[in-house]
Order: sequence, then C-alpha cells, then structure tokens
Amino acid sequence: MRAASARVWTRLGWRGVALLISGVSWISYGASIAVQPRYGTVRGIAVLLDLLPMHVWGWGWIGCGLLCLVCCWVPASRDVPGMVAAVVPPLLWSVAYALGGALGASPTAWGAVAPWGSHAALIAILAWVTRPRRLVVTRG
Repeated sequence: MRAASARVWTRLGWRGVALLISGVSWISYGASIAVQPRYGTVRGIAVLLDLLPMHVWGWGWIGCGLLCLVCCWVPASRDVPGMVAAVVPPLLWSVAYALGGALGASPTAWGAVAPWGSHAALIAILAWVTRPRRLVVTRG
C-alpha cells in the first residue's frame, strides 16, 4: 500500500493533488447547484443568473471539475488548463457575490466573497510557486 501511494504521489505532486481536490470539489458542488441550489446561493449570485440559469452554472462547475481531474495526471508543464479550471469558478463566484452585495441583491453576500476568493488565490499561488522551471542556456 505504501509503495502504491508513493507512486501516486510521485505522479501527482502538489499541483496534481490540488487539481484532484479541486476537481472532486467542483464536480460535487456543481452537481448540488445544478440539481437543487440553496436559496442563499441563488440570491448571492443573482447577477450571474441574469446571464444563464443556475443549472448551466452548475454544469460549468462540473466541466471545470472534470478538466481538473484530467489535468491532475499530466506533467506540470501541460496542466495549465486544469489550473485555470481550478481558479476560474471560485473567482467568478467571489466576484458575483461581491456584486450581489454591492447591488443589494443579498445583504449577506459579502460573507461569501473571501471564502471563494481565497480558494482561487491559494490555487493561483500554488500554481505559481510550483511552476516548472525552464533552463536558459546562454552561450558566452
């Protein structure tokens, strides 16, 4: 068992684990808002619901989650689409809640801005810190 987990860790690394966690999370959250969204969510992101219905946003989360799951297994130099898919949904939700609070759609929307924004920021920081280094060879 220990050897198998070591092989998985070697394959995934920090970036892959972050994408795996985000992928599972986005799929489950997307399914919940596509099937039966909570009242507070609907009120908080009212600005997005003027663009598309809630089930479409739910499927967007699911799609981003699937992309995260696919990209968690690819080398770090090729996982940028997955990192974008891990950052965009929570960042979009954070902005939507901020706008919902500012426009008066929900008086408690401000409470969701930091949690969603922090996840997007943490994934972006992790992506930057663990980015593949490129060797630059100079001829002198």
